[in-house]
Amino acid sequence: MQRLRPRHMGAFRIMHIPQMPSLIPLTLFCLSLLAYSGMVSMQFRHGKLGEQVVLEFLYWYGLAFVGYAGAVLWMEWQGNAPRGWLWGGGCLFRLLLLLTVPTLSTDVYRYLWDGHVLLNGVSPYRFPINAAELDGLDIPIRALANHTWMASPYMPVAQWFFAAVAFFFPLKPISLQIASILFDLTTALLLVRLLALARLPQHRLLLYLWNPLVVVEVAHGAHVDAWMVVLMMAAVTAMAYKLQARVTGIALCAVLSPVLLALATLTKLLPILLTPVVWWRWNWRQRLVYAVLTVGLLLPQGLQAGWGLSGTLDGRGLFGALRIYRDRWNFNSGLFHWLERWLMDVGVANYHEWARETVLGILTALLLWVWLQARRDRHDLRATLRWLAVPLAGYVLLTTTVHPWYLLILLPFIPLLTPGPDEPPQFWLWASPWLWLSGTLTLSYITYIDPNNLREFEWVRHWEYLPTLCLTVLALVSHTVQRTLLRST
Repeated sequence: MQRLRPRHMGAFRIMHIPQMPSLIPLTLFCLSLLAYSGMVSMQFRHGKLGEQVVLEFLYWYGLAFVGYAGAVLWMEWQGNAPRGWLWGGGCLFRLLLLLTVPTLSTDVYRYLWDGHVLLNGVSPYRFPINAAELDGLDIPIRALANHTWMASPYMPVAQWFFAAVAFFFPLKPISLQIASILFDLTTALLLVRLLALARLPQHRLLLYLWNPLVVVEVAHGAHVDAWMVVLMMAAVTAMAYKLQARVTGIALCAVLSPVLLALATLTKLLPILLTPVVWWRWNWRQRLVYAVLTVGLLLPQGLQAGWGLSGTLDGRGLFGALRIYRDRWNFNSGLFHWLERWLMDVGVANYHEWARETVLGILTALLLWVWLQARRDRHDLRATLRWLAVPLAGYVLLTTTVHPWYLLILLPFIPLLTPGPDEPPQFWLWASPWLWLSGTLTLSYITYIDPNNLREFEWVRHWEYLPTLCLTVLALVSHTVQRTLLRST
């Protein structure tokens, strides 16, 4: 990729302003530091970052995103980023948010409760939190957990993580916050290796490491997605090493890739969306390992607590909560919301079910198309890594519920969507929709500004998704035009 230097850059040298290159990153660093410090000050002044004070949080978040966007532009202008500046900022911003207590989401208390229950020999899939059968295990965390009327929605490998935290560390949010930061920084290290293997500039790591959505949802929210993402990216890295054949432990990488992806899938099911791409990089033994391990690890909990595929919608059973998610959850969606509203306006009966089945059909068609296209590029590592992002992006646009942390699964792939030294700058169009969405998804927290009157705002949805969709279409059109021109020449 050509450096984004203006033609009159020489004029700056003539004017003798050597301070500019060093002042710019320092200013951007201080701007971001001020933003995260402002979030910490909210904890001390208000005791929370969300609900009634969420508008102030959005102000600080916006300031952090301005610093982040400026850092990205400066990085591309220079063609590099100092490692100390890049890693120092990423680590410091996360450490600062350890001074906050998760309040934008209360999922962390559900994690702690599930770990506590599992350590005491009770499956978290058997009973809702408020069930009388669990009164003997009552601790203060129980009253803070959300959705107490349903049993756990999290898959078995997530439960192992919760139980490990409950066993080794205090039952406090900071235990999960520290663990999530460690997982997140490990993901960043894996991304360094993937950028090198894909022959992409190392400084593009900043796109992930400094992204405010990642920093806030990992270091403040302590979402289990950090555990899922590190397992997923470790599986992708193992696959990449095998594909490149650059290490001596090729056989080990071949085994690790399906094993790690199975563990990621059984943390939250979303990594299964990567299988249409990795299918062509795995042999039949690896595919079998993934399938057997995924099903095999589900069996013990399913047999112990039931499968939850029928009966009352109280979340009981291994898949009971997924049925609730499928039938009832509908928040901050994009294409699904507009499709559902259109079906309702034209008088379609059971419009919610029709909308749900339609987006499921579209996502299935997308996965099939990716499966077919990925075969063509199976020997091109850079193309392979980029294809992995497509099913995840499709899911984000089509699903019925999109909380800010749902984007964490896609964001590690954003640096891989940017142009390499041998590619035109137009490749930035593939990354731009998701950078925009990562900057605007936190607007959905406005829903909780009045806990007694939860409501969504259509302007928030428009601000989040319309530019995202426009940028996606622009990227597709640009790519189609480029391919047409190449074929004609």
